[in-house]
Amino acid sequence: MALEQLDLFSVGKKSSEQEKSKTVFTDDKIKVKIKSKKQESFIEKNTEEKRGRKSTKEIYASVDLIDIPDDETLNQKLYYSISEVAGWFNVTVSQIRFWENEFDILEPRKNRKGDRLFRIEDIKNLQLIYYLLRNRKFSIEGAKEYLKANKNKAELHLQLAESLTKFKLFLLELKSNLS
Repeated sequence: MALEQLDLFSVGKKSSEQEKSKTVFTDDKIKVKIKSKKQESFIEKNTEEKRGRKSTKEIYASVDLIDIPDDETLNQKLYYSISEVAGWFNVTVSQIRFWENEFDILEPRKNRKGDRLFRIEDIKNLQLIYYLLRNRKFSIEGAKEYLKANKNKAELHLQLAESLTKFKLFLLELKSNLS
């Protein structure tokens, strides 16, 4: 259903929107047209950067957008800052601090200033937490219980999911090269 707007004051003006609109009444002095507003304004509102929390729909849409470097690249440094790690997971720094408080397996080192420094095992644990919360859609409490009972099983599922994702990307690349 399109929104419609009655345009009473457009005498003599011509624009691309007016050409698209329907003329309802025409007189020597007055021309009444109905403009149909499409969802362009709705799309413009949604593409703007919003402040505050993301909706769950937006969070789950960005699940596949994480960009964690491979193990060789991770082994080049001993510690990574919280902002680097947050950038890889497409979450805010405060989200990672919250997960640190909630999950016992996540224990980054802190320097004298209090900055969090993440080791490779912390990044792997964070990846496991992210997988449970975003891909498997566990609640915080459910993910805590699952990690306590089945940490090895969760790690195995994460490795399987990663390998299947890599295989899928390979197949998609092969398909695009054949076309």
